[in-house]
Amino acid sequence: MRLHLSRIHLICASMLSLGLFLTLVGTSFAAPFHAKVTSSDPKANSTIKQAPTKITVTTAENMKPGAANSNLLVYGPSGELINDGDAKVDLNKPDQMSVNIKPEKDGVYVVRWTTVSAGDEDPDQGAFVFTVGTAAGETTAQAQPTAVSTSNTAPAKSTTDNSGAIWIPIVTGLIALIVGLGVGVGIGRGSKPAAATTTTETPKTPINQS
Repeated sequence: MRLHLSRIHLICASMLSLGLFLTLVGTSFAAPFHAKVTSSDPKANSTIKQAPTKITVTTAENMKPGAANSNLLVYGPSGELINDGDAKVDLNKPDQMSVNIKPEKDGVYVVRWTTVSAGDEDPDQGAFVFTVGTAAGETTAQAQPTAVSTSNTAPAKSTTDNSGAIWIPIVTGLIALIVGLGVGVGIGRGSKPAAATTTTETPKTPINQS
């Protein structure tokens, strides 16, 4: 009976640890990416010879159209907004958005983007720069872009790469699985009945008395 209970304890501990492991792994990969910019033309942090007349970005998810939802604000080396109208989401490729600009002189250009995911309507925002004519390290002090109020009031989200953090719950889950199995095995071993000790008495030989 005790051996049967120890097996039940082992199975329960294993299932609990496995369930915790799968939950942690599922949670790590379920984190939303939002409509974050993944690439752009011109490329972020690149140096090009001639100022473009159009900026295009590609996002991780499809975007919700409309300047109030998804937009690009481009600032020239003077710090002035140089948009030629609002950015537009390509209806045939809703993960792409473009805006025409009025290029200025050589220098650093700043592109600020705001997006709303078409699926879950989660907002996101960020910025990147590119340089025209002169390498960024050789430029003199650049004017900062003028602050512009937008309709998207969602707080800025960190652009730090969190890919390494995905492995934390996975490692935690593996540890929990190993510990759970160890506990189950320990319970099974501790529940085994002690071996019964038997004593054998040597029969006494009767002594004949004469």
